[in-house]
Amino acid sequence: MYIQSKEIPHDTIVCFGDSNSDTGNVYKLTGSKWPIDPPYYKGRFSNGKVWIEKLGISNLMNYAYGGATTDNNLVQGFRASQVIVPGVRQQIAIYKNTIDLRKINFHRTIYIIWVGENDYQLNLALSPSAVVKSLINGINDLIEIGAKHFLIVNQSPLQAYPANQALNIPDYLKKLTLKHNHNLSNSIRLLQLIFPKISFKLFDVYSLITNILINPSTYGINSTTNCWSTPNYTVVHVCSTPDTCLFIDEYHFTTRIHQLIADNARELLVQSKGTIKFHHSIFSV
Repeated sequence: MYIQSKEIPHDTIVCFGDSNSDTGNVYKLTGSKWPIDPPYYKGRFSNGKVWIEKLGISNLMNYAYGGATTDNNLVQGFRASQVIVPGVRQQIAIYKNTIDLRKINFHRTIYIIWVGENDYQLNLALSPSAVVKSLINGINDLIEIGAKHFLIVNQSPLQAYPANQALNIPDYLKKLTLKHNHNLSNSIRLLQLIFPKISFKLFDVYSLITNILINPSTYGINSTTNCWSTPNYTVVHVCSTPDTCLFIDEYHFTTRIHQLIADNARELLVQSKGTIKFHHSIFSV
């Protein structure tokens, strides 16, 4: 758990992304039909609150949609029987068009982006350079309006997701993930050189999830597979103890894992501002 005495130097989160961060946007878009509540928690793609809600910052402006990609012009994201959702680039456009920029305290606002998984899930032939470029375009859109603080999350190991294990291409998925993360790391470093007065923090969720996969018992995890299955947008309970599992379903983490992600992300956010920060060890091929 995080130490409450350590204060995050921000009082507002503006979040863009996919189901890892969605707190009910797809649920509203589908007329409260998906994800099914219960057993999913109040429109989250988990059995409880997701990481973005666990950071300890109460003012959350959340534009994340389950099924979202980096940009619908690269790959069209969708959810629940082809319901179209805005990609991160489109989410940022919605934010820019609906917010009064004069009222934003950019020094106290942290912009958080976690996206990329669905780009590959929908098109495994995509090059990581194209996906990362699309993500960076979104960051530049925010820089143009005055954003000064960013937390960017890299790609968790695609080969570990239960839905992907059936593809039987773990080596390809691992290489794809690592290429994405290296490209993202290099791109963020370049942004830091171009914009030295802007704070970029890259959260290495890849290493965190990999550590859980290697030493699950250390984190109180008994199973690295999914607790629920979701055939044809129904939910089948496979286990009765979801918080001992890494995944709640074929694509999403349990709320216990979201807590671990939040605790580690908070450690990064309370670090000194300024130059680029990388959480945990940098991933290796």
